[in-house]
Amino acid sequence: ETDRDDGAIDLGAAARDKLRHEIRQLKSLNESIVETARANLATQSQIHMAVLALLEAESLSGLDKKMSNRLTGALGVDVCRVLIEGHAPVQAAESILGAASGFVGDVLGDHVELLGPVDPANAHALYGQQGARVSSQAIVRLDFNGQDGLMALAARDAHLFQSGQGTELLNFLARAVERMVVQWLHQT
Repeated sequence: ETDRDDGAIDLGAAARDKLRHEIRQLKSLNESIVETARANLATQSQIHMAVLALLEAESLSGLDKKMSNRLTGALGVDVCRVLIEGHAPVQAAESILGAASGFVGDVLGDHVELLGPVDPANAHALYGQQGARVSSQAIVRLDFNGQDGLMALAARDAHLFQSGQGTELLNFLARAVERMVVQWLHQT
C-alpha cells in the first residue's frame, strides 16, 4: 500500500507489485520445468539409441564388446557390467561376466535397483580395477530365466547416479539387455 497526496491509500500498487513478483516466480518455475523436460528427452534419446546399437550385436561376444565400448560412451559412464550368477558365458569378456552364487543378493538385498555412491566393499567385484576410480552407480537386478544377475553402470561423476532419481529408462535398458543376453545364453 502507498499513501497518496490526497490521503487515500493506493492498494492497487501493492497488488501489482505482488502480482509482478508472482509472475517472475512462475516464469522461473516454467523455465525450470522446460529445462527438466529437455534433459529428460535427451536422456530418453540416449537410452533408445544405446538399445538400438546393442540390437545390432550378432552374438553374445559382440554384445559384450558393444556394451563395453558404445554403451559406456553413449551413456557417459565409465563402466558397464552384466553379471550372471554361476555362469561366465563369454571368454575374455569385458562387460558380461560370471558371478558367484548369492552375489546379486549380497549387492542388492531385496531391492530391484540401487542408485547412489559406490560401495567400496563391492567396488572391485562389480567393476574390477576401475572400481577404485568410480564414485556413483546404478544397479538393476536381472533374471536370466531363473539365473540371478545384475546390470551395473558406474561413473567417476559422483552426482551422475543419486538415490531418488527416476529409474524408468534405466529399467528399460536393463530389460532390453536381459532379453538380449537370454537369447544367446541358450546358444553358449
